[in-house]
Amino acid sequence: MRYLKISEIAVVQSGLVLNRKEAKDEVSTVCTYKRLNLRSLDEDGKVDELSLDDYDARGIIDEQFITVKGDVIVRMFVPISPVTITEETSGLVIPSQLATIRIKDTTQVLPEYLRYYLSQDTVINKILAEEGWQNQRTIKIGPIANLLIPLPTMEQQITIAKIVQANTKRKKLYQELIQQEDAHISALINKIIGGNSK
Repeated sequence: MRYLKISEIAVVQSGLVLNRKEAKDEVSTVCTYKRLNLRSLDEDGKVDELSLDDYDARGIIDEQFITVKGDVIVRMFVPISPVTITEETSGLVIPSQLATIRIKDTTQVLPEYLRYYLSQDTVINKILAEEGWQNQRTIKIGPIANLLIPLPTMEQQITIAKIVQANTKRKKLYQELIQQEDAHISALINKIIGGNSK
């Protein structure tokens, strides 16, 4: 199996320092964007669109700071909570607390595979250990860019992505079942308590 540094397969960079382009009032607002924030990166590898913020800009934001389908976005501290950008979540402003991993050739590297690989605890530990930062929670671009990743065949990457997707769906179903059971148990207990108080 081939191993490549992330910097060999992708462009890695931090997001926009928001106050540099932020409009101070309505008059100076040229564009209003939706922007990512730390809450937007959910643990299932998707962008939580309900938690996006509005961002009034006093000019057009450079493309490097706007999400594109296939981007992998990570937090600049642990947990990095990597998410994959889809067609629906492209066009969002990326703030400086986040970093973009923009894959150079998606026929060689599947974004969903890279996102899954980066979500593993062992990978986080490697990133932190690269500069002896196990006790720190912040991460710099360099350790991410220098991370060696295994590169299976595209067919294997697709298989991994499908397995992860199926597992994510299964976990959500389990969580819904647990919530339903909790509600059922609460109702049952309340009925017993209510019945005894009469």
